[in-house]
Amino acid sequence: MLLRRTPLFAGLSPADLEPLQSELKWRRFARDSYIFREGDPGDHLHVIASGEVKISRTTLAGGEVVFAVLGVGDVFGELAVLEEEAVRSADAQAITDTQCLALHKHALVAFLKARPAVMWQVITVLSDYIRRKDEAFADLAFLDIPGRVARKLLELASARGEPVGSGTQIMLPLSQRTLAGLVGASRENVNRALSRFASLGFIELGRSRVTLLKPDELRRRAG
Repeated sequence: MLLRRTPLFAGLSPADLEPLQSELKWRRFARDSYIFREGDPGDHLHVIASGEVKISRTTLAGGEVVFAVLGVGDVFGELAVLEEEAVRSADAQAITDTQCLALHKHALVAFLKARPAVMWQVITVLSDYIRRKDEAFADLAFLDIPGRVARKLLELASARGEPVGSGTQIMLPLSQRTLAGLVGASRENVNRALSRFASLGFIELGRSRVTLLKPDELRRRAG
């Protein structure tokens, strides 16, 4: 069961999750389509069954801030679902053709109210999410752009990397615009950092793919 692969519901048995089975709905999204937009009602939690999803916001100047790039088994939309009268605080966009399981907030809240132990598990997961966001803000304050790029590449390789030859390839489409949004920098500065790392042999650049060749050097650059 896909729900058991998520941090929110890890450790629960199929029998534990049976009450949610009938509430789950399949939703399919074409590449580049929006699952929801900032300001939409926060009435569903989504679990990715296939594909990739970008969580981002557009600035007043037209730039993009990317909070996360998510893949199979990842959950998104959970914060708004657990808040009364909440609206979405960011956009969720399918990077590739994507399938999700959607769970309405009423079903989730009723499930959690009947299971206090699971409620505490959800609180723990959300606390970890907030901690990681704090770390991301610290990166913006204390690391230069190449350092932020190096750290983000290492993070993505750890979460979504696969061995390829003598390196580790990040297995998701990663445009320079998306990477720029993830590290809070312009695309031009990110391009310069990537080109520098490639010239030093730290990484190999392909079409929307990055392969890490010398992760130890990137760790040193990330401080």
